[in-house]
Amino acid sequence: MKLRILGLLSKLIARRGTAVKIGSADWLDRWLDRSVSDQMFYFELVRALYSTPKSIFSATIAALTIIAMSGALSGDAFYASFFLGFFVVGVWRTGIIFLYHRTKHDTTDTRSIKHWELGALLGAWTFAALVGLTGAYTLTAHPGTNVEILISCCVMGYIAGISSRNASRPLVTIGQISFTCVPFTLALILRADIVHVALAIFIAVLYISTIVICRTVFDNIVSRHDAFRNIEILAQRDALTKLWNRAAFLHLLEQHLATIAETRNSIALIAIDLDRFKDINDTLGHPAGDAVLKEVADRIRSAVRLGDEISRIGGDEFLIMLANADPSQVEVTARRILAEFSNPFTIKMAHNVCRASIGYAIVPKDGSTLDTLLRNADLALYEAKKRGRAQIVPYAPALSHLYDSRVALEHDLQFALPNGELEIEYQPIVDPRSGRAICCEALLRWNHPELGRIAPSEFIPIAEATGLIVPIGTWVLTSACAEATRWSVDIKVAVNLSPVQFRRGREIVDIVMSALAETGLAASRLDLEITETVLIDDSVATLAILEELRSKDVGVSLDDFGTGFASLAYLNDFPFSKIKIDRKFSQNIDRSPRTSAIIKGIAQTTRDLRIELVAEGVETEIQLEHMRNFGVNAIQGYLFSKPLPVAQLRRVISQPIFPILTQPMRVADTFERGRQRRAVS
Repeated sequence: MKLRILGLLSKLIARRGTAVKIGSADWLDRWLDRSVSDQMFYFELVRALYSTPKSIFSATIAALTIIAMSGALSGDAFYASFFLGFFVVGVWRTGIIFLYHRTKHDTTDTRSIKHWELGALLGAWTFAALVGLTGAYTLTAHPGTNVEILISCCVMGYIAGISSRNASRPLVTIGQISFTCVPFTLALILRADIVHVALAIFIAVLYISTIVICRTVFDNIVSRHDAFRNIEILAQRDALTKLWNRAAFLHLLEQHLATIAETRNSIALIAIDLDRFKDINDTLGHPAGDAVLKEVADRIRSAVRLGDEISRIGGDEFLIMLANADPSQVEVTARRILAEFSNPFTIKMAHNVCRASIGYAIVPKDGSTLDTLLRNADLALYEAKKRGRAQIVPYAPALSHLYDSRVALEHDLQFALPNGELEIEYQPIVDPRSGRAICCEALLRWNHPELGRIAPSEFIPIAEATGLIVPIGTWVLTSACAEATRWSVDIKVAVNLSPVQFRRGREIVDIVMSALAETGLAASRLDLEITETVLIDDSVATLAILEELRSKDVGVSLDDFGTGFASLAYLNDFPFSKIKIDRKFSQNIDRSPRTSAIIKGIAQTTRDLRIELVAEGVETEIQLEHMRNFGVNAIQGYLFSKPLPVAQLRRVISQPIFPILTQPMRVADTFERGRQRRAVS
């Protein structure tokens, strides 16, 4: 009802001002502060009109008192009309203020805000008009009396008060001072004496000055507001993509979560991580990476609904908040986002593929607090990356169980080394021509006091993520070197190094040389095994480290060759002394002619480069025979030996190691044929 009344008033005022609006340019609207771009700022300006109810009430009481005194002093019954006018306006203004403070306001509802503004303006302008008309009537009807002095002083005081009280609102000030000054000044001029004309000139100057001053003050206020708003935006936005930054997005998300209990709406949080974005950054440079991130932001924007909030929380990670979305809508949106990554990114005239992994959680089903929601969306994202990237995974309670298990393992791993729970097993690398062990690879094992043996694939990533791999790796290296001093001098020891150890720069060289010096092992008997990940992280720094190690006669092996991005270029760029063919090739050699051709090519290349070649994962005599035919004479796999504890290893490598055969006659024939070939050659 109250908004309906305000609406009618709005229409009346709008109808009255139509001609002005049509006949004037937009600059007048802006000049009168009617066009404020910032919605929140506009709301605050309107709210300020209702922020001083006491002063409005006091002005009404004062006006009624002065009018009553003037009527009593002059005996003029016409003052009763002014009294009634001030009373009605006072009731109106008091009532609308009461209604405003009892109403819940929506800062985004522009129509409602305009109605409230017009209601306040109607009361203020009507009051000002009554003041001006009262002054003009008194000058005309009661010249030279005490009533004229009383009313004139009150009008002048009102004009001065308006010019200071509402100086920050041109719309309010110009209206009020015009409705007051125009009739009062005209009445002064009509008196046509020097005193009244001088007073009229003074009021006219005050009138013009007030208009200029209030406009200047308003411009300063708006400029300061805009400046602070721009600073606020810069503080809340990601500089590269113009999306919300982490802090602003989390604040926004927290605000939405706070309203869940009242609105009972659902909120979904989608977490996105780009797959292999680091490869683009490293190979094409950071400007290319920035270009990809900008395009990613644009593609995500095009895939979500209007009103959904997007954030780049750092690096290549993005978060999206979907409000009022059911689970099926969330899944559809996630698939739409994933589809945006199906097209390659064009960078420097080349097409580059960059996929994304996506995980999401929904409120309140998957948590209702900020920390829980972030944790669960992140767990879903982590699972998506584990499943092979370019996947969409919704949160499920089972993921929390996995996370809790991981956290528990991370805690226990901190004490595994000092508690003696870690041990090293060794798997021999055998020369099949003689059965002699030529090297033993050190393999880390964790015997958990409650869970039993933990798989390396489970605890090694945890050690790398937490940095525990550095002290553990140093212990493995020193222990393996010490153990190797107990073997025959022609048996080497191989130790795996983590990419995390290489990220610490030359420290790894000092650790290796310290272990050799401490144990007395010859540098030529130590092989350090690395994977392609070490080479991708920082190829220049890695090359310098590897060359320094090779210059000290330490062997360097490239493990898992043939998988991932490992290419023949590595053999040319890095000083490897040994290459280990990945077990996938060994297991397919007897089933795939293509695999056989690849291994044959690798064997020929390594022979020409004088690089030793090791075949991993050889488990059958047929695989062994194929490897022998290609001239691979360093074999590692369960066919010869599984990883062994120290005591058992020493016995095994002290004598020739023969295959654990299922077809002994056939393998014996294989050995015999090999012996005959050597005799002929």
